[in-house]
Amino acid sequence: MAERANPIDVEQYIQKAHFPASKTELIQFAQGPNAPNQILSALKNIPDRKYNAASDAARETFFTDEDMPRGLDSCDD
Repeated sequence: MAERANPIDVEQYIQKAHFPASKTELIQFAQGPNAPNQILSALKNIPDRKYNAASDAARETFFTDEDMPRGLDSCDD
């Protein structure tokens, strides 16, 4: 399974973006400082809406252990 981005890391990459910002604007902003694929992937999976702060968008990338797939269907191979 691919490693997920830490919401704190996501927030650090987008904290200097101009807010409010859309999902697309945040992705474009993160591409500027050459964000790792994990960060870009996390941003691509947030809901498509306007965000008032970096913390609002980063919060959308948070997941709990309950969100993780379990059992045989969770295996990559």
